[in-house]
Amino acid sequence: MKKINIFNKKYTELTGCIHNHTQYSFDSKAKLKTIVKAAEKNGLDYITINDHRTCAVLDDQVINNNKDMMIIIGCEINDPDNNNHLLVFNSDKIIIGESAKTYIDYYSGTEAVTFIAHPLENRASKRFRKYIWTDLKVDSFDGIEIWNYLSEWIGKLNPLLNGIWLILFPTLFVKKPLSKVMKYWDDLNKAGKRRSAIGSVDAHAGSVKKCGIKLSFLSHNALFKSIRTNVLIPEPSLISQKNILTALKNGNSYIVNYKIGEPYNFYAGIASEDGGNATFGQEIKYTKGMKYYFRLPKIARVKLFKDGKKIASKLDEKGEFIIEQNGNYRLEIYRFGFGWIFTNNIYVTKEGSYEQ
Repeated sequence: MKKINIFNKKYTELTGCIHNHTQYSFDSKAKLKTIVKAAEKNGLDYITINDHRTCAVLDDQVINNNKDMMIIIGCEINDPDNNNHLLVFNSDKIIIGESAKTYIDYYSGTEAVTFIAHPLENRASKRFRKYIWTDLKVDSFDGIEIWNYLSEWIGKLNPLLNGIWLILFPTLFVKKPLSKVMKYWDDLNKAGKRRSAIGSVDAHAGSVKKCGIKLSFLSHNALFKSIRTNVLIPEPSLISQKNILTALKNGNSYIVNYKIGEPYNFYAGIASEDGGNATFGQEIKYTKGMKYYFRLPKIARVKLFKDGKKIASKLDEKGEFIIEQNGNYRLEIYRFGFGWIFTNNIYVTKEGSYEQ
């Protein structure tokens, strides 16, 4: 947790890992106590738990005894074909055995906050099936998991060719979000639907046995050092689960791979000559002389996207891009060829008001 200042507006920035599974999920044996200790060790401010089709973790004593770590409980549901995975928060109802349209329609009419998980996956080996979002027209969710560590890792796993290397050096194979996922997200925003983006670890904690020796890999502790979603809470708002979920829903956040570097003094935003300004997830009316500013702790390749199309690029640690027309603007930042930071959109409109 840190205090930051963007265009003389004060925010509290929280760093966290989304999409974790515990022993209450059928596909994980990780104890919540162990997960929370790993989160604290890695300096996380919040984590989300999304066990498959259950919120049984709510009864774990760690929930009641925890004071420092913000543990946000949700679940992960799917359709009868085990596709259309959805992360659901802020809802007491877990829908099982229904179509994606049924549960999307239901949750969109409630106070629930929802994100589709690993919507468009790749697989290098036929041994591992995909878990995809089958109907891209069913889109009344709040946001998209554009970068899922486990999904990308499995997508490149071919046990006979590279299995041992992916187990020993997993992060070398997790490079950036899939282009088809980014296109889907950009297309939704270009259509005016304003869907936010999150990054996740999808941590289960895996293990394999070879020659009688058990080898653990992709532990929560290891993945907590990788893809996080950092949220910006405007002061003097309270630091609460509700406000974190609101920030994630509205896109007041950015995705960062901490393996590539800590974004300890990163900021970015659009400002106009008349004093108007906006940062991630916010809206600003277009005026002449508007610029997109950025600052990084280290030199990196900064790419500016407008409505999903790259329109400019710079190799620097701080700088600016001229904004010449309205549209949806976001940054992709790379170091050593690896994706580092991916921001949510700033919406530059013809009509609108400055986000306060």
